[in-house]
Amino acid sequence: MLVCALSGKALAGERLALVFGNADYGSKTLPPLKNPANDAALIADSLKTAGFDVELVLNADLRTMKRSVRDFTDKLKQAGTGSIAAVYYSGHGFEAGGHNYLAPLKADLRDEVDAEFEAMSVDWVLSAVEQAHDGANIVILDACRNTALKRSAGGTAGGFTLLSSTPRGSFISFATAPGSTATDGQGLNSPYSGAIAREILVPGATIEAVFKRVRQQVVEATGGEQVPWDHSSLTTDIVLVPGGNQAGGNTVASGSAAGNAIQLELQFWNDVKDSNDTAEIQAYLDRFPQGSFAELARKRLEQVGNGAGSDIEKLFAKLQSRSLLVENPTRPHEFYANARLRELKGDYPRARQDYLKYFAFGEPQVDPHLRFQAVLKVQEGRAGAREVYRALSQGRRDPTTLFAEILLEDRDERVRRLTAFIDAYPDFAPALYALSLDYSQARLGQQSLADKTKELDLLKRFMKGVEDGHFLRYFIDQQMAAERVEDAKTRLAALSLLNTTALANPVKIIPMRSNQGWMLNLSIADRTREIFVRLPGGDFRSTGFVNGAVDPTTGQPIPYPSFELPGTAGDTDIEVKYTDIRGETQGPFKVNFRPGAALVAGQKDILERLSNAWVSYRDWNGKRLVYFTQLISYRCAIDTVLYGVDTDTPDKEFEIGTCDPDNPHAIPSAGPGSVVYTAIPKPTGYISVQLSYADGTRSEVKRFDAPK
Repeated sequence: MLVCALSGKALAGERLALVFGNADYGSKTLPPLKNPANDAALIADSLKTAGFDVELVLNADLRTMKRSVRDFTDKLKQAGTGSIAAVYYSGHGFEAGGHNYLAPLKADLRDEVDAEFEAMSVDWVLSAVEQAHDGANIVILDACRNTALKRSAGGTAGGFTLLSSTPRGSFISFATAPGSTATDGQGLNSPYSGAIAREILVPGATIEAVFKRVRQQVVEATGGEQVPWDHSSLTTDIVLVPGGNQAGGNTVASGSAAGNAIQLELQFWNDVKDSNDTAEIQAYLDRFPQGSFAELARKRLEQVGNGAGSDIEKLFAKLQSRSLLVENPTRPHEFYANARLRELKGDYPRARQDYLKYFAFGEPQVDPHLRFQAVLKVQEGRAGAREVYRALSQGRRDPTTLFAEILLEDRDERVRRLTAFIDAYPDFAPALYALSLDYSQARLGQQSLADKTKELDLLKRFMKGVEDGHFLRYFIDQQMAAERVEDAKTRLAALSLLNTTALANPVKIIPMRSNQGWMLNLSIADRTREIFVRLPGGDFRSTGFVNGAVDPTTGQPIPYPSFELPGTAGDTDIEVKYTDIRGETQGPFKVNFRPGAALVAGQKDILERLSNAWVSYRDWNGKRLVYFTQLISYRCAIDTVLYGVDTDTPDKEFEIGTCDPDNPHAIPSAGPGSVVYTAIPKPTGYISVQLSYADGTRSEVKRFDAPK
């Protein structure tokens, strides 16, 4: 008995399938179809071979179709854990009012308004199957034949629309891309059903791999006119026929079938082993990931190199120079080249179709999405493009499509989702670059320090990704990629000049002591809208605003950058937070106020900056006096004062008295420092002065010439 493998483990759940084939239509809007009954019978046979209990329903009217779905879901409700449900439909199908419908026989469909009453809703089928059991669902819609159903607003309905959501645990495959129609085929079966019937019986192949190969075969068979499409919300692998490395279960392949599989692989390998086309070699690996020649195929890929991007650009350049489209495209890069040419010619509807056909192949490159989004914005605006991509990303698990969808969000939502995306896909370097732009000056106009810090971090990570090979591979247009790398280097060079200490704590205090107390000035390495300070045991309080002052760049009041403490304040740990120019709160940041050290540092700073005023001369009563008044006023920063008369080597000490922290600038009323001058010989030409500071350092020797 065949079993279904999920995550490599065999499941014993039931396999149930419901297969519809509607062919014998006969109305004006629903012409007869040749192959649906044959297609349904073929798929039913393959599903039975894969171990499914199949209910085949042919040429059914609406009542029969709905009853069949009801009976099918009743069976599903009785199925055990790990059950698999498969639903296949072949026949007319169409979109009306943004929803997809399957056309029964005898349906009186004159315009899209009739769809709700005369046809079976795909959404209803999906919902019914999903709610019936907790297993996996495989839904195959071989519909989208050219149905001439008139729209109420004019035009005709052709093809399905993108699903707005994918039911949990479901894989849904459409015969062709959204908005396109499928061919009925020239033989007994449609190209789509024929490929499915073959591929679902390949041992060891996951559902995703099966339908990727189906897509390749249908594109080739239809000359690129039909590109199958799929949605998936599966979180585990489904393998219908175990084989390769799949564990558990008994295969039913006979010796003859096994021999045929080996012969098929050998023929496939012989066809591609000497190819210089990476797509052909990759096709072998997709078909036989654990095949006998898999290792050789991987080495061959390395030898050939990843030339897909340059090949596409060369093809596009060639076609552009001649204004020619690729006739009967079958490969991804051919659809992409056609899409770009149609875009340049202004044929946006057809460009859109070619882009969608290209995306159906699941290629990982980013730039086709960027170009497609530009087309969508021309057609439908940003909001319309966003809706298209939300539908496009439903059921798709590839990171590139998800990333492209996120790019269309507004800034705040885009930042939130890109951040989560990078957490999930840390090696997807294009996302790092995109998020860095959202924190850049070019995007914001005015950057806060937090913006610069975030941009710097993202750019460093991005450049690391470039070096590790996680960026260029996501671009077909290498020139576009190179421009982004160059932009990142330029911004990174500018941001590298940032003070790393300020990034960690942008707040500094600059204390100033007067005889009235302390004035603490806040130096913040960021532009602020408001500043808040909290002292021990208190709450955060605003420092207020400068009266009548407005920041001309923001139009906001300028915050007052200072606050006061009493002169008796001891060591104090202060917390500061602020609102930056983007309205975001930063902090709190801790700063330590040490009044003793601050007093020494503050007075020393003043002495160094005003060193030309350390001493002054006065001739009085026949004597020449040298005044040290300023040095006495700032004596808290000074240990000793040495001076020399007509010598560059100070050798005499002038006593300035001890520091009074409570009244640091006052001249002592008695004792050392109370006398602020000393007498020197009147013929003296100059004196030299050197200070020994309280912090253990010394000043330069300063020379002060006496007046003539």
